[in-house]
Order: sequence, then structure tokens, then C-alpha cells
Amino acid sequence: MRSLYIKIFLWFWLAMVLVSATLVLSIVVTQSKFSRVRDEEVVRALTPFFAEHAARLFEEHGEAALSEYLATMPGGAGPHSYFFSEDGRELLGHAAPTETADAYQKARQTGETQIENGRGRHFVGQRATGPSGRHYVLLLYMRPPFLEFLQVNPTILIIRLTCVVLVVGLVCLWLARYITAPVTRLRAATRQLAEGNLGARVGSANAKRQDELAELGRDFDHMAEQIQSLMASQRRLISDISHELRSPLARLSVALGLAWRQANPEIEGSLEHIEREADRLNELIGVLLKLARLESDAEPVNRETIELEVLLREVTADADFEAQSRHATVRIVKSEPCSIIGIRSALRSALENVLRNAVNYTAEGTDVEVILERIPDSSQESAVIRVRDHGEGVPGEALESIFRPFYRVADARDRSSGGTGLGLTITERVVRLHGGQVKAHNSPDGGLVVELRLPLSRSQATDVTSPAISLPLQAD
Repeated sequence: MRSLYIKIFLWFWLAMVLVSATLVLSIVVTQSKFSRVRDEEVVRALTPFFAEHAARLFEEHGEAALSEYLATMPGGAGPHSYFFSEDGRELLGHAAPTETADAYQKARQTGETQIENGRGRHFVGQRATGPSGRHYVLLLYMRPPFLEFLQVNPTILIIRLTCVVLVVGLVCLWLARYITAPVTRLRAATRQLAEGNLGARVGSANAKRQDELAELGRDFDHMAEQIQSLMASQRRLISDISHELRSPLARLSVALGLAWRQANPEIEGSLEHIEREADRLNELIGVLLKLARLESDAEPVNRETIELEVLLREVTADADFEAQSRHATVRIVKSEPCSIIGIRSALRSALENVLRNAVNYTAEGTDVEVILERIPDSSQESAVIRVRDHGEGVPGEALESIFRPFYRVADARDRSSGGTGLGLTITERVVRLHGGQVKAHNSPDGGLVVELRLPLSRSQATDVTSPAISLPLQAD
């Protein structure tokens, strides 16, 4: 049971039920003791009059009149009433239980009202004198108040208990929701922030609250604002620097062109080196500007339906042509029909970056393997693209860092490859822009596997009868 809401609800409910049951039981016990004392006082005051009247009725009108009188007494004591003569004979024809003996003996000897308990029943004994002067003992049955409570109609008792449990449950339900609602909103905002939505906020939902949870929500909003401000400043800085570098780079290119016209063979090597570094700088600036546009959502959003297997074949063909210089190949191992709604140019760039990265680091004479398949998720089907090279792989601690800007792994994946360190970063931004995820892991057989997961369009997700396309192992 992982839900904090359910835990709080159940614990509060159980606690409230136990408290209610304890309270009811204590009230019943206290009232029972009070009622017993009160009833005994009333019984001691009234029983002598009942006994004297019973003795007079018996002597003047006989057994039938006495039985009728006792049947009309409060509590319905008639069937459990006993009338004894002085010699101990029961005069009404009732079989007196053995537990009445003590009450009879004490009442006959003392002449005072006697109350005796026996096996869950109370007996009241009182001696009386008839008009003839003969003595009698009247013995009455009195039901204890606590037993009366237990002998309530079971249906009524169940209804009462059900009402108590339901009322307590509703109160605890509201209380648990009141406590956990801010936590739930904070959790949702935290997930959005972790997924890249820097505008996620807990908001004014906790404005009316003044407790620690509300303070936590406001602290989270302040933290998110600071992060968003810092990220925006970083993006503006990258964009501004990239734009500012374009002008001197353009002037450098013009000067380099003029230098080539006047160059002699002795300095041509230096000019070639300058031109090569200028081209790399120009490429880096272009990538930085593209990354800045992706980060600021300034990239054109001409979304359209894209057939991924068609796009993947085009990109794979270009990558395979580049791989021939390394005596390697890029081949599609498996491809299933997948359609998504997205930006074709951005997706093409993302796939090119992954494939170019795999071609650069795969061992000579090996294949870069590409797989496209549909994977059912809990809510929506996804298209999964896996690209595997046969290089040395990436250290486990660096797998999540290779998608960070300018991050480089030492050893094989260093600046000698000629890359800018932004290719996989752009891929991650593009995939996230399309609502997907990208991750990497090392293959057990060697090499790095980069996995792109993109949500399918609804029409494609519901079309489960589309046949898979069989592609040749070697890309066109």
C-alpha cells in the first residue's frame, strides 16, 4: 500500500472508530452504573407499598387477582414474580429458581427490601403483612439497565453502528484529502519540472492554506521560478554569443578569401588549416543557434503526419553512404509501420545525429543496426527506434550525461572525432519536444544502444491491423 492518501484515510478511520467505540462503551457503562443506583433507590422506596398491596389483594380477592396485579406492574414482572408464605411455599404456582433463596431468606428475616444478583438477573425481595396478620414475601425480577442496552433490536443496533462508521468514514475521507491534496499537486508539478516543463507551478491552489504544506508549495514555486530564470538567461547568453560570433566569423571568411588570392605555396597549408577551423567554428555556431531555438520553442512548428519507416529509410541511406568510408554499413534490421504527428525537419536532424554518432564510433568493418517497432504502453502506443553500434560503448556512470550540452566521454569519444558535443543534446530536445523520451545503454555484446521513444498519433495507435513492412537488411 504505497498511497499516502489511503494510509492516512485508513489510519484516521480506524482511530476514529476505536475512539467512538470507546466513548460509547464508557457512556454505556457509566450510565448503567448510575441507572442501577437510581433504580435501586426507587425500588427500595416503592417495593414496600407493592408488597403490602399484594398481601391485601391475595387475602381479600385470591390468587387470580394478585396474578393480574403483578402482570400490570412496570417491566412486565408478572411471569417472574413470586409470592411466598411465611413457611416458604410459593402461592402463585411459579417454580422459583434457586438463586431467589437468598433474597427470600434475607427479606423474611430483616423485613427490609433486599436486592440480590444472580446469573445476570436482579431479584427484589420484600416482606409484607396481610390484614389477617400473616406474613408474606414478595419476590420480583428486575432487568439490569446494561442488559437492556444489549437486548436492543439487532436491526436498530446495526443501523446505529453503520451510521457511526459512515459518518466517521466521511470525516476521515475529507481530512485525508485535505492533508494530501497539496502533496499531490506538488508531486504533479515536480514531475512536470523534471520532464522539462519549467513553467510548472503549484499555483494558487494553496493560497487559502497557511500551514507547512502551503509553505512548501510556495517554496517550490519560488525554486521553479529561479530555475526558469537561470535557464532562460543561459539560453539567451548562448544565443547572443552565437549571433555576435557570426559577424567576426563572416569578416574572417572574407579576409581568408582575399588571402587565398594572394597566397603563395608556402602559406597554403596554414590557410587550409585556418579555413578548416573556421568551418568548424561556423558549424558549431549553427548548432548552438539551433539548440537555442529548440530550447526557446522558437523552432517553426509546422507539424504534419510523418511515416517514420519512410523517414528512417531515407536517413539510413545517407548514413550508410557516409559509413562506407570507414568500411562499415548501416542496416535496418526490423521496421514496423509507425505514424506520428511532428516536425519533419527536426526529427530528421535528430535521427541523423544518432546515426552519425553511431557511424563515428562503430568499429571498422562492423554494422550499425537500426530497429523500428511499435511498443504498447499503458495509455498509448509508442514508436521505438533503437540504434546500435559496435564500438567500445560508454561507461555506465556517463550514460545519462551524454545528452548534456558539450559533454564528452574521455578515451574514444573525444574531440578527435571532430564533433561538437551537441548532436545527442539536440536529439534529446527534439524527442522531448514531440512528447517522447531518449535513453542509452550498453549492449551486453558490446557497443552503445540509443533508444528513441515517440508517442504514436491516435489514428496509428488504434490501427493494430497494419502489416509490418519487410525491408532488406542493407539500407538503400
